[in-house]
Amino acid sequence: MKNITRLGIEIMISGVLLAGSLPLANATMGPRTSTSSTMNQVYVGDHLHTMSVLGNRLFVTGHDGAGMSDNGGRSWTPMPSLNGADVMSWTTTSKTILAGGHFGLFKSTDKGANFEQMKFYGSTSDVHAIGASGKYVYLGSPQVGFLMSTDGGSTWKMRNPKVGQNFMGSMLVDPMNPKRIIASDMSAGLAISSDGGISWSSLGGPSGPVAVAWNSKNIKEIAVIGMMSGGISSDSGKTWRGLHLPSGAAALAFSADGKKILVGVLVGTNAQIFSIAHRM
Repeated sequence: MKNITRLGIEIMISGVLLAGSLPLANATMGPRTSTSSTMNQVYVGDHLHTMSVLGNRLFVTGHDGAGMSDNGGRSWTPMPSLNGADVMSWTTTSKTILAGGHFGLFKSTDKGANFEQMKFYGSTSDVHAIGASGKYVYLGSPQVGFLMSTDGGSTWKMRNPKVGQNFMGSMLVDPMNPKRIIASDMSAGLAISSDGGISWSSLGGPSGPVAVAWNSKNIKEIAVIGMMSGGISSDSGKTWRGLHLPSGAAALAFSADGKKILVGVLVGTNAQIFSIAHRM
């Protein structure tokens, strides 16, 4: 049995969605969860694109705006330096925070308070996916394919021009092995590389993934939002279970302590954060 609280209404659910209850995403019931939406909202525009936990800060972005929270989404600081940047993905290197979007690559050297646009890899100006570990940074662009940087994003080289065009959101880069990467390929499903992006194979999970995250306290735990369902794995993607999500879930991230999954939903032109306590 679990309780779902939203807008002050408590609904009891035991394995099925009760008639008259609030709509939830079309996902097979998986680990027992408890979802709460008492957190404030932040303006992002007419699309919610991505959400990331970097250090102890939570970032969300959409088509037109971005917000930063130091308390898991209960209050927000708008990020005017990213207004109109249409950010699709986030990552952090050893020195900077990087944000990639339809209008290019942006960096912050003050923990996300301010961002400035970077010039990178010739005339490339569209970044749909980015991920990093230390000085290793990977980038997926619909214009040129898959790129790699070994100096924190200052210089780039091509890894594979035939992949990366359909990658979406923040990629996962193994902190112990920076050549191991997991990416959301919207056309082919979750993809994994063990050689720094030269070759890729399928990782399974929900079809049409739009967001993937892992637990920084245990990276074997991976959560995914797909086009029609959510999924969660406790064994690095070898097996999957359904993840019950709020209706309209578009972005997700594990909390910094690894005890919750934070899910972003677009409410009008604002992002609202749901907290899911999970038991693997």
